[in-house]
Amino acid sequence: MNDLAVLILGGSVTGGSGLQNRAELSWPKALDNVHATARFKGAIDPSYFLHCTDRFVEHSYDVVLFDLGANMVAPGSASSLVALIRRVRCLANASAVGIVNWPGNSAWHNADRTRWAANEARAALVEVPHGPEFYSNDRVHPNARGHALIAERVHAYLDSVKTSRPNAPSAPDDCAAPLPEWCYPSAPEMPVMRDVTGKPHGWELVDDSPTPDRLHKYGWASSEHGTPLTMVVPPGNTCGTLVTVAFLASNVTGPFRLACEAGCACSPLRKSFQPASDPFPIVTGHESWANFVSRHNITTNSTRNPTLKVTKETTFNLLRERKEACRITATPTTDERVRIDALYMREADVAYAHATLHSPLSTPEQRWFALNALRRADCGNLSGRAETHSRG
Repeated sequence: MNDLAVLILGGSVTGGSGLQNRAELSWPKALDNVHATARFKGAIDPSYFLHCTDRFVEHSYDVVLFDLGANMVAPGSASSLVALIRRVRCLANASAVGIVNWPGNSAWHNADRTRWAANEARAALVEVPHGPEFYSNDRVHPNARGHALIAERVHAYLDSVKTSRPNAPSAPDDCAAPLPEWCYPSAPEMPVMRDVTGKPHGWELVDDSPTPDRLHKYGWASSEHGTPLTMVVPPGNTCGTLVTVAFLASNVTGPFRLACEAGCACSPLRKSFQPASDPFPIVTGHESWANFVSRHNITTNSTRNPTLKVTKETTFNLLRERKEACRITATPTTDERVRIDALYMREADVAYAHATLHSPLSTPEQRWFALNALRRADCGNLSGRAETHSRG
């Protein structure tokens, strides 16, 4: 098995969480006789890896493993995992793709979502038996025995791959080139406007990681109610951009309002489930917590899960109606702390623009975006507004 190059994309389980600072016992490091590369980030779902995916795939790999079972909390996580598998299969030119099914002790639907994604994406499912004896105290991450068990099952899968793998990679999915993207996955890299002190007024750069010597959890945290964090969206090749803001959601994070400054028009995505999956303009971070708590029988004195913390995302339309870069703001609407973690932008595609333009549920603002999103010139001449267009 020593000739297998393996790429692992995962969350905190991949990083060794549950081992009480004994990261050397994590399951990826127990894979002997393989060339394993692990890319991981805690408290994310599969959509995190969908932003500028090529930064995680440095070259071709024989096998790609996904270890995101405990991160399949959001309803759209299964679809994100399918899209991620298809994209990475193309980038890595891999002959085998496997999904490690470690769901978390109380998250039965995580396992179901993982199995659905494996079937939909034609990936192998690496099932890992799990019981209370394999979990750390948080009932999400594996303890040392759990990590050893995952490594054992992955070893068996890799053995089977070496025995049966074809001489050439399997036929990939549609490997069309991705649309241009701009990614700022870490808060220190984000294009935020700063005052004379060198930082945004009313915001500070924080690292909330309990183990900053091993893993950072950077974010821009609010310190004043009503003070906006201003972010710059560089002009792309087209007038329309889909903007994604990543933020911390937990029992102690508050709501905030997203807005575009003059010269740029923002509107919600055109999706039937948009208010829950991509809230705009008000983002609370608590949309799914009450449902999550009730489904998992988590004891709490609040409808907000007292222990679960995760980086969530919301995406919205941005139409540049001027030549210059656009500016967007995130403004806390209460005294509760808000943490903004990352910023991503990508050009709108033809399919999305067409569906939004012709959907009977689209608002005038959404249709105005769809009508002009693919324009590659004269963005500054978009003097008409959605309400004017609707009267036409």
